[in-house]
Amino acid sequence: MDAVPVMGEGDDSLLALVDFKWLMAGLGWRIDLTRLCRDAGYLGDCARLGLSSESSLLRRCSAELLRRHPAAQACGA
Repeated sequence: MDAVPVMGEGDDSLLALVDFKWLMAGLGWRIDLTRLCRDAGYLGDCARLGLSSESSLLRRCSAELLRRHPAAQACGA
């Protein structure tokens, strides 16, 4: 599968991705930030995993990532 870029130049979503990565890490789910930034399918898979978390903060962050990156919604849904 070809990677679909997640972020464009000047995109301010890097902070949200880093927050997401650390929230996931806190629950033992390792996230490859470089791949998260470049592969919408991977972002979608990870965000859907986050949506299944018991952490309300992680669920909100996951939903926000999916809202900000429509290509991630379409990949692997």
